Amino acid sequence: MINLFMVSALTVLLFFSARKLYQRISLPILNPVLICILAISAFLLLTKFDYKVYQQATLPIHYLLEPAVVALAYPLYKQFHQIKPVFFALCLTSWLGVSLSTLSAFLICQFFAADPQLSASMAALSVTTPITLLISDYLGGIPAIAAIMVILIGVFGGVFGLHILHWCKVDHMQAKGTALGVACHAIGTAAAIEHHPMAGAFASAAMTITAMITALWVPLFYHWLATLI
Repeated sequence: MINLFMVSALTVLLFFSARKLYQRISLPILNPVLICILAISAFLLLTKFDYKVYQQATLPIHYLLEPAVVALAYPLYKQFHQIKPVFFALCLTSWLGVSLSTLSAFLICQFFAADPQLSASMAALSVTTPITLLISDYLGGIPAIAAIMVILIGVFGGVFGLHILHWCKVDHMQAKGTALGVACHAIGTAAAIEHHPMAGAFASAAMTITAMITALWVPLFYHWLATLI
């Protein structure tokens, strides 16, 4: 039990150390989530530590994930007066983002003649992992692949999203937040919150709307795309 507690405590210490480093040296490659993923992966591979034991040891951290996602609604509450006038446009933008994401993944899979299971696994990648797992399972995909892709997309967006938007001359905080919330779910939203309160609020709103649209729309849209083959 002590060892399990130590593993959990060291994981938390690793995250806060990575976060402290990122605050001092603000390089995209030093994103705390990315650093933790790489460090823990290296630890598990080099020490042959049983992943199931590590997963059990870090369950308390896992249980904190849901309250942390709910806490992302706080900037939404603080900036709701800014969001209310453009709520319809935000819903429409989120729907377009979800549709284009699903369509792009579907076309890429068809171009490379991917297995139908793999194609179904890539159908819903713009939302948090639990929703992706449910949709992937419903469509006959492979939840493990869907989960990995969602995490990779979130980390990529959290590390490079703001820089890509800057290179594309997207400077408006509402647009930045919406893009990160629609495409990169919670990790992108966390990056937006750190960047600017308004960007964080729009990212939170976009992430929430995207989750609802994905759950309701993607299964129907994907089945319709599949009938066109």
